[in-house]
Amino acid sequence: MKRDISTDIVVEDINESNLRDIPEPCCDCVYWEFPEEFERAKEDPNKESEFEAKKKEWFKQTLKEFGTCGKIVYHKGKPIAYAQYAPSTRLPNIGAYESKPVGKSEDGVVFLSCLYITDGKLRGKGIGERLLESVIEELKRRGFKAVETYARRNEAENPSGSMKFYIRNGFHIKDKTDAEYPLMRRYL
Repeated sequence: MKRDISTDIVVEDINESNLRDIPEPCCDCVYWEFPEEFERAKEDPNKESEFEAKKKEWFKQTLKEFGTCGKIVYHKGKPIAYAQYAPSTRLPNIGAYESKPVGKSEDGVVFLSCLYITDGKLRGKGIGERLLESVIEELKRRGFKAVETYARRNEAENPSGSMKFYIRNGFHIKDKTDAEYPLMRRYL
């Protein structure tokens, strides 16, 4: 029987003072924010060393323009999970996916680009649900109407999460043109 440790965790908004706590591998992943540089790093791994600073700058700018755009989950004081969301215009790699159209913030829609539990042994223990619930409650308070994400259809091992996880948590398939990564939506 899996133990639900979701009551032993703390979920905090990302702000300038805790940017350093964004867990690995998320702290230097710029897949959504800077897709061309992310692709170039596959050819030149030395480029990755610049990504953590770029990620922090992206957060600072997005915090200024949009407000809270991410959360960190702590378990016993250690960062173990992460969520990132923003207006679709702040996440240019959305354009690489076939399933469209992605909602716009001016229409009350926010894009959830990442919801990731960094330690595989901690998955399936209620942390993802608790993190997603925190994101949704905040977006509701801020007056947003919906949240969207690309979820992986057949495998949970990716930063966005599995389609089954999102369906269990009130999302529906908005567009399935991309067979592996359908666009999911939850009305708030």
